Amino acid sequence: YIVEKKGYGDRKVEQLIKVARMYYEQEMSQEEIAKEIKCSRTYISRLLADAKEAGIVQVKVIPPKGYEQAMEQKLRKLGGLDKVIIVPKKNNTSKLNIVAKAAAEYLENVVRNGDVIGFSWGNTVYAVTNFLCQKGELSDVIVVQLCGGISNVQNNIYSSEIAKNFAKAWNAKPYVLMCPALVDSKEIKEVFVSDSNVKKVVEYGYKSDTILITMGAYGIQNAVHRAGYLSDEEMQALMQKGAVGDICDHIINEKGEICDRDLDSRTVSVTLEDLKKKKRRIGVATGQSKVECICGAIRGGIINILITDEETAGNVIERLV
Repeated sequence: YIVEKKGYGDRKVEQLIKVARMYYEQEMSQEEIAKEIKCSRTYISRLLADAKEAGIVQVKVIPPKGYEQAMEQKLRKLGGLDKVIIVPKKNNTSKLNIVAKAAAEYLENVVRNGDVIGFSWGNTVYAVTNFLCQKGELSDVIVVQLCGGISNVQNNIYSSEIAKNFAKAWNAKPYVLMCPALVDSKEIKEVFVSDSNVKKVVEYGYKSDTILITMGAYGIQNAVHRAGYLSDEEMQALMQKGAVGDICDHIINEKGEICDRDLDSRTVSVTLEDLKKKKRRIGVATGQSKVECICGAIRGGIINILITDEETAGNVIERLV
């Protein structure tokens, strides 16, 4: 699947597979492979790296069931979470990518036939779906966008791309919520959600049993703000009220509570209270700008599974103690 995104032609893919099999299955050395296909050892090393990057070669470390690192255990107990996955630092790889890959692997391990999986939009969730592997054995999986949000020329929120990635990897049936995150009044919101097409998507959102969401950044870096739904002045006013970020378009405070009830009544999304009722609530986030919102999500019981990196986890622990 990742091979297609790399744009490799058939000859390149064939070469990657051949070299990978010689090295990993036939246990030939890089020098032996280089001699056989008449190229340099450096070139073989590059091909093996490309094979990993393209997903042709996948190396997995599988800890015993129930195993967790000391930091994972500490954060899990401190936050009252069901599970915490903390990804160690990796040189020359972005934190977002290593966390997204870990989240994709976790999701692949728990998804079952007939599941309804809800998702929020944005860079983080999009990154997770970019790492999904083909699971042809899955059937009748539905994926649904939980909150409104439409991409524009200046800001791509990846809602359609996320749905397509799920559909392609798992043969899932996707439902995208094609309406704004915020509207001007509660009455306009009611008009949107009463539309038969939108209503169907929203209903699937409420039926979802597993959700994949992220915690929005604090302040002017917030995705709802950057997408143009909140002005600078509105964002500043929300920060004065204690806003620490958003979850599925809901602006929350440090306790994980709705920050502005009037604003939330105009938000097109599965309600925060209903999100908390989901069986598996997977929160994926990384970076200093998201720490406060992660803490709010934990304190408010919005997520029960957290996937993040070491540095972010350390900062979250400091604030929760």
